[in-house]
Amino acid sequence: MKIVIDIAHPAHINFFRHSAAKLKNKGHDVTIICLNRGKLPLIVQKEFPGFKINILGSHTGTKKSVIIDANIKRFILLYRYLSANMFDLGLSVGGFNIGTVLKLLNIPNIQFDDDPERGISTILEKLTATNLYYPPITDNYGNISSFKALKEWAYLSPKYFTPNPEILKEYSLNPRKYVFVREISTGSLNYAKQKSNIIASFSRRMDRDIKVLLSLENRKKLGYYPDEWILIREPVADIHSLIYYSRLVISSGDSMAREGSLLGVPSIYCGSRFMKANQIMINKDILFHFNHENIIPKINELLNDDSFHKNQDAFRLNLEEEWEDVTDFILKSAEKFIKK
Repeated sequence: MKIVIDIAHPAHINFFRHSAAKLKNKGHDVTIICLNRGKLPLIVQKEFPGFKINILGSHTGTKKSVIIDANIKRFILLYRYLSANMFDLGLSVGGFNIGTVLKLLNIPNIQFDDDPERGISTILEKLTATNLYYPPITDNYGNISSFKALKEWAYLSPKYFTPNPEILKEYSLNPRKYVFVREISTGSLNYAKQKSNIIASFSRRMDRDIKVLLSLENRKKLGYYPDEWILIREPVADIHSLIYYSRLVISSGDSMAREGSLLGVPSIYCGSRFMKANQIMINKDILFHFNHENIIPKINELLNDDSFHKNQDAFRLNLEEEWEDVTDFILKSAEKFIKK
């Protein structure tokens, strides 16, 4: 069985890493296609050794590039490539672009997403996917079904992720003695309406005595943040261990805020988007959605609360009992078509 997996975002790498390896080990012919976006191709080549990899399309980080390069031009490139190299099945996350091409070529495709609020994108996914899977945040109907977990669980469950404290030495950090901050760029359509540099706007009102590890998507904005903040040298070998051992995660992007909460770290999402996927962890009192204008009291409150860290591993084990193995779910979903 020839399977194509589309990677258009760093989070997609983690989502498919284990299932792609399992499919390949079972003897299936798996090809990775990747968007030329920042260091994404380099990371893909590192994380998928031994796989056939093709770079299709580009994205420079601007809203114009998202529409023209990452969608319109890439659609043409995808059609040319996929029609010349016929596959039996396609897998993607939020992949209405490749889904449309595969539908036109009468090739089944499975799409995963956790963002039904995206309007037109969601409509296109429903129209183009053979099967569309969400976390338990929407009703099951037609070609839409759900899996019992958040999609980040595919790589952050205790089965697949073991934290490595050695990574802390690279930044001279001690466990629970620093805050992990993620500032995203607002160059994507998902964040087109969000104010840029949200965390920078309150960064100098934070306690200057605690160390801060900064993951900054647009490094040209480094001067907006306190000089003593430690910039992560990305791509980092084990960013999730850096998150796991932090005392608090603050993120202007939703993905890393959810990752922090799944790792048992109290996490604050200060972006503008409302997401049902976030609500799952908000209901567990470990993820908090706060406006940046009144965020400092919440930051101080969480920094002074030790209960999260005392119960961190127990919290994650409870999630493992409650949720299903997302990697196995991906595998079984693909094998339904393989058996045909």
